[in-house]
Amino acid sequence: MVLRYFNGNRISVLIVIVLLPVAYWIPSLFTATSPATPYVSEAPLGELLLSFNIRYRLLSSLAALLIVLLNGYLLVQLNTIYIFIPGRTQLPALFYFILVTGFYQLHQLNPALVASFLIIILFYRLLNTYKDEATSYNFMDAGILVSLAALFYFPALALLLLIPISLVNLRPFNWREWAYSILGLLLPFIFLFSIYYLADIPVSDYFNKLAGSFEQGKQVFRTGVIINWTYVFLNLVISSYFMISLIGNIKIHARKFFILFFWFFLVSVLIYLVIPGTGNEMVYFLSVPLAFLFGHYFLKCKRNWINDLLLLLFLVLLVLQRII
Repeated sequence: MVLRYFNGNRISVLIVIVLLPVAYWIPSLFTATSPATPYVSEAPLGELLLSFNIRYRLLSSLAALLIVLLNGYLLVQLNTIYIFIPGRTQLPALFYFILVTGFYQLHQLNPALVASFLIIILFYRLLNTYKDEATSYNFMDAGILVSLAALFYFPALALLLLIPISLVNLRPFNWREWAYSILGLLLPFIFLFSIYYLADIPVSDYFNKLAGSFEQGKQVFRTGVIINWTYVFLNLVISSYFMISLIGNIKIHARKFFILFFWFFLVSVLIYLVIPGTGNEMVYFLSVPLAFLFGHYFLKCKRNWINDLLLLLFLVLLVLQRII
């Protein structure tokens, strides 16, 4: 029954999905003692964002909620436009909200949240290049988006790997598109270093600050988080096996897009494991490919009591994560 309900496209389903993060966010909106994000940004735009966060906690929390809701909407629209999950469904937004709202420490503006928004826009530009016969300037846009994301959250720079992966996976070889992507990556940094030069600020200051991103330790996770993400990992295994069993039967464009999301997930995991300064804010990146993977599974799986229970447990453990 739960699975059948959330697989529908009635207005009530959309309302329930939107109210889920809003209800979970309310204590953070109106509690002055809400814990601040443990991440300290060393990226220039990230520092500005966190200074706003410290001064205007209520506005910061509300803005973070709005960006989360916008990200969920963009994920649904991405599938509506490119149809890699076969059917119109709100499930990607549902799973994105379930995964990202559980960390109440992140219920304020976070550099990683803004960076993840830019990466979602990046996928719009990358997927749009598939089957485009002309030379695509979207790869210049993609390079600019990755660099802007890195100016908010430096570890996001590693996601530049998605651009050559997309060039190989989605496009025939065209040296101009590779050159455009490199130019796009460089432009925001050229602009930044020009500001440093005009303001008589040594460029070495930028690199010295970034060293701090590699010095912070990992966080200690609460019991509820450990239980919830153990369950997420279990569903990752189930959904991945289901995807592998169907991968030969899905349309070519959907297969290529899911391969790209797989690489996004893999690079995000590597960022978390390799860069010591990363923490639970990486959930903003990891939740994007997971939302599509889980959305695909729960749309295509058998509607029986086992899958009903699997979906229901996502909601139950989300509440549990807040309590313990």
